[in-house]
Order: sequence, then structure tokens, then C-alpha cells
Amino acid sequence: MSELERLSVAQQVDAVLSGNLRAVARLITRAENGDPSIRDVMKQLYRHGGRAQLIGITGPPGAGKSTLLDQLIATYRRHGKRVAILAVDPSSPYSGGALLGDRVRMNRHDSDPAVFIRSMASRGALGGLAMAAGDALTIMDAMGWDVIVVETVGIGQSEMGVMRYASCIVLLQTALSGDETQLSKAGVLEIGDIFVVNKADVAGSHRMVNALREMVHSRNDQNTLKGWYPDVVATEATTGRGVDELYEKIQRRFDFLSAHPAAAQELSLTQLRARAFEIAKDVIGRRIERELDEHGGDPQLLLDALNRKIDPYDLSDRLFNKASA
Repeated sequence: MSELERLSVAQQVDAVLSGNLRAVARLITRAENGDPSIRDVMKQLYRHGGRAQLIGITGPPGAGKSTLLDQLIATYRRHGKRVAILAVDPSSPYSGGALLGDRVRMNRHDSDPAVFIRSMASRGALGGLAMAAGDALTIMDAMGWDVIVVETVGIGQSEMGVMRYASCIVLLQTALSGDETQLSKAGVLEIGDIFVVNKADVAGSHRMVNALREMVHSRNDQNTLKGWYPDVVATEATTGRGVDELYEKIQRRFDFLSAHPAAAQELSLTQLRARAFEIAKDVIGRRIERELDEHGGDPQLLLDALNRKIDPYDLSDRLFNKASA
């Protein structure tokens, strides 16, 4: 047990609130490792949050998310905003460790005390986000950052996982992402609050921007907040072109939420329901896993399933009942 782990719940909370980055880093690591002893700390920290603008940036690999985020951090700093980044990397299916290390792409901000960057392995979680990401964001929010950005892996349909955390979802595409028919089939239009066509100097980018604008205007409004109409922005992350416009569009999103409290509450309630479900699913899953690891489950039940006297659904129900007892 480390020195930080020996601190009381109140002392750990105070360390986070005071901006002790060593304590914060250790607490996030414990969350990432699934340490159940942090639960009481997280419950207290939650009550100190709720002030940060929470932004999600996602898109297919190679779209330039980290490069664009590097430019966006610089823009927020010019406006005097303190920024925290949670960069969720693909992870090894064996070690669970992060492979990409997005911090390397944003290292020019390392010496800025008003910027905090943390990489986290996705560990194969649905939506490209680790279960621990929710706890990491709670920790960052309690610290009092003005802006918190989650950068996700964003592979296919798993991009939708970011919705349960962010109040403004920025979805990156490039002209290489495919034509409008492929985008429609992929369902990407259902998740974005702002669409960015990055690498705007690439041939076909103008056509992609126009196609997205047409599709956004014709999409079914049931997938977004009533009254909100997504923007489409063209950027070149390597040069910074379009980044100021993106900043303004993100601000427009949060201005909209401030001006429409009912819509903001609807969004927050949806996020809370999803988060509570994710926590409950994780808790029950761990109990069942522990039951199987420690006791091997009920050998007779497993044999009955193997011999097809019961089916896997019955087996799952019975394991659930044992874990819940």
C-alpha cells in the first residue's frame, strides 16, 4: 500500500481539491486498475464537480484528433482557460496498457501548469473508453478545470460510447473517411454535435463538407437536443486553419445549453442514467467474475450447461443471482 493510499478519504479528497497532481495521478491509476477502495473518495469528489465544460473528440484513426487537440489546447490557453485532457488509447488485449501515448503529440504543453494531460488504456471497453474514464473525469472535474476534453479511439460504432460523458461531441472526419453514403451507413451522424472535416487541404474535402452539411440539415432531430443544429467546420490541424472557428462553434454549443436549461437538464439526466448503468454493470460483472475465479462457479451448473441440460442464459441468470445474494 502506497503512502497516498494510507490517507483517509477526507485527506485524499483534500489532496485532489488542492491540485496535488501526484495524488491525482495515483488516484486515476487506482481507478484504471479497478481498485474498489476508491469508491468513497469518488462519491465525495462528485459533489465538488459540475463546473467544467466537458468535450468529447472522436473519429476514425488517422483523422488527426491529437494534432487538432494540440491546436485547440493552445486556443483555450490564449483565452485564459485551464484545460485537462483525458486521452484514451487503444490497449493491448494482454497487458491492458496504452499503446499510442497521445501525450507525445501534445508535449509542447507539458511545462504549462494550466494544462493537465493523462493517457488511459481503453482495455477493450465498448466505445473506446475504459470504465475508469468516468472516475477519471470526476477527479478532473473536482479539481476545477475550466475545460475537460476526452479524446477517444473512435473506431466505428464504438464512437457512440463518448456520449455518456461529453456535453459537446466533436466528430472528426476526413475526405478519406468515405462518401456520404458510407457515412450514413456508419451512423456517425447520430452522435455528433459538431462535425469537423480535418485535413481540409486533401482533395475531396470541400465535397465532404457540403455533403455533411446537407445530411446534418436533413437528419432526424430525435437524435439530438431539441433546438440544436450541428455545425460543420473545415480544419487543417497541422497549420491551425479553422481551429478558431471550431473554438467558437464549441462555445456556441455551451451557450445553447446555458440558454436552454431544460435541454441541458435532459442531457445531464441521460448521461447520469448511462453512467449509473455502467457502474452497476461493472459491479455485478466483477462479482460474477470473482465467483468464477474464486470458486469456479457451481461445477454442477457448468456441467449441466456443457451437457445442454440448461442453456447459457439460465447459467448467466443463476450466476447473477449468486453474485447478487
